[in-house]
Formats: sequence, C-alpha cells, structure tokens
Amino acid sequence: MVTNRAAEDTLDVEDAERIRLLEQCELHRMDAELLFDRIGLEHGWAALDLGCGPLGVLDILAERVGSSGAVVGLDRDSRMLEAAAASLPARGLPGVALLRGEATATGLPGHSFDLVHERLLLSDIRRAADAVAEMIRLARPGGYVALQDKDVISWTCEPSHPAWDRLKAAVVAVADGDPYIGRRLPGLLRDAGLVDVEVDVHAHLWRPTESYRTVLLRLAAMNRDRILAAGALTGSELDECLRDLEAHLASPDTIVLCWTLFQAWGRRPLSA
Repeated sequence: MVTNRAAEDTLDVEDAERIRLLEQCELHRMDAELLFDRIGLEHGWAALDLGCGPLGVLDILAERVGSSGAVVGLDRDSRMLEAAAASLPARGLPGVALLRGEATATGLPGHSFDLVHERLLLSDIRRAADAVAEMIRLARPGGYVALQDKDVISWTCEPSHPAWDRLKAAVVAVADGDPYIGRRLPGLLRDAGLVDVEVDVHAHLWRPTESYRTVLLRLAAMNRDRILAAGALTGSELDECLRDLEAHLASPDTIVLCWTLFQAWGRRPLSA
C-alpha cells in the first residue's frame, strides 16, 4: 500500500507539472511570436526547441516553418515527450520530431538548424553555459540561437506579504539553476562568440482569473521535501505560509507581477 500511495503521489506531481508547463506555453505565447517575428523565422527553416516539455514552442515553430521546414523537440524527460506526442497530432501538427536527450550533450549532428531555441530551461539547470555552447554547435553558420528565460527580480505581489517573501526565498534557495539568469543571457551569447546579439524583455500581471497567479504556492508545494531538507522553513512554517498567501492572493485587490522574461538572440558567424 505504501508503494501504491507513493506511485500515486508521483503521478499527481508529474501531472501537475505537465499542466503547469502547458499553462506556461499560453502565458508566453505572444512573447514567443514577437521574438520569432524579430528573428525573421520563415518557411523552410529547420528549428530545434531544446527542453520542449509537453509543448514548448513546437506548435509555433511548426506553423511558421511549414511543410517545407523541419521542427525537432528535445527533452530529457520521456514523460514530457509522451505528452507532446499525444497532443501535437490533435493540434494538426503530426510532423514534429521528438527526441530524448540532454541539453548539454544532445548527440545531434552539428550545423543542423537554422534556429536553436530554449525557453525557461537555462534557469533550471546548473550548466547553463554548456547548454548554450551545445546550442551554438547545433546552429548552422549564419543561423540563430534564441534564449528566453526568467529573472525573478520582478516577481512580487502588492500589497507585499511576509508569506510571499518567505516562500519565494525558499523556492529560489532550492532551485537547481539560477532564477536570475535572464539578465545574463546577452552576455552568455556574446561570450560564446555570437554576433548581432539583441535583447528584449517582457513582464505581465497575473490577474485574479489566471491560474499562474498562484504558481508560487504550487512551486512551494511541489518542492516541499527539498525546502524542508534545506532548512529554509519548517513543516509548520511552510503550511502557515501557504495558507496565509493563498488567502492574500485570493483578494482581487492584490496585484501579482510575474518574473521578467528576458529574450536574447544572435547569429552564429558565417565563418564559424
């Protein structure tokens, strides 16, 4: 019975994470469209979405490159790839290739893509510079590498609340990567030798009707064991913060500002 309960809990967490990532796709959809407009993504391109999860930007890429192009989604989590494989045909996009692999060592041949893209991947891994180097290796000479990632400096609520501050600090403390990496994206591309590097930022309000308004509660709950193990909060403190913040966010007068989404992109030199 213990094993069954543990398995059920694991499935619940996996399903919650899949749902969260799909919501995230919609949250940043327009930002991605604007990015690809600025890059000039067009029919016939070969594009890779690194760390695609259950959808990422695969649907946007497929619509833009058309039947004459090629789209590949790569993720280390086979369960997310299974979710993508189930959802893409329903979206009328059966031709997207899905591969399992590591962001820092994909195993794909170099110089394969006109565009290599990631969104909210680098902030979740420890070897961000290595992942960027792999992205550049995969880009064709003259091809683009595009990064979209968060900087949680703007992630706040107004009126402020101590439960928000404590939960945000706890979630940031147990993060695998750098939750403030957004501001570093242009430098990562320049340091890696890309040219024509550009940067843009986007920020949004999470309104009372939007589920992402309470994403801090969900992330704290999902990372409960790690938060307790790190000593950031005790179990009773965590529960109290979750209750207090849930009530605070339920007020329509509470403003929630999301993290800043940084976008940085550049081209691999023709001579590289």
